[in-house]
Amino acid sequence: MDKVIFLDRDGTINREDGYITRVDQLHLYEGTVPALKMLKSMGYRIVIVSNQAGVAKALLTEQALQEINSALLSLLKAEGILVDRLYYCPHHPDAIVPEYKKACECRKPKTGMIVRAEQELHVMARGAYMIGDKLTDIELAENFGGRGILLLTGYGKQELKKLDPNKHHPAYIGKDILDAVEWIKKSNI
Repeated sequence: MDKVIFLDRDGTINREDGYITRVDQLHLYEGTVPALKMLKSMGYRIVIVSNQAGVAKALLTEQALQEINSALLSLLKAEGILVDRLYYCPHHPDAIVPEYKKACECRKPKTGMIVRAEQELHVMARGAYMIGDKLTDIELAENFGGRGILLLTGYGKQELKKLDPNKHHPAYIGKDILDAVEWIKKSNI
């Protein structure tokens, strides 16, 4: 089976600027392109998994979110990086928009998006890395039997203060996505 790596979107690949509601708010971190190229050169399939509660909170429409996601994929493709899949969860239990108000299986740290990737891409998530800037990303990794990497970008520094060593077991804490990917490369030699 192919190797797969799961990545959060906001605060991991692109700057975390609150809720991104327009394409012009989308800005890649400096290390994103080299990090993703390195992952591809190491044979990883790249899957982005992202909670996008802004839809449920009526901050943007699902169509606007899809435009932002398309812009992200186009930016990466222009750099020679093909993302294998991008999944998002627009739901939230406290949603303002009724159709998105639910406690679903796709909202991280639940594993719905991971299960979908396994089915659609025929990859094995168990043992895979999940890189993100929130403790829910670490919890997600633990829930699917993977290894979570917490980044100090985005909400990472705030989340680090909440880290409970009895509950959260990140494999690594990286300053940014490039640092995390370089650590993965060294760890897999």
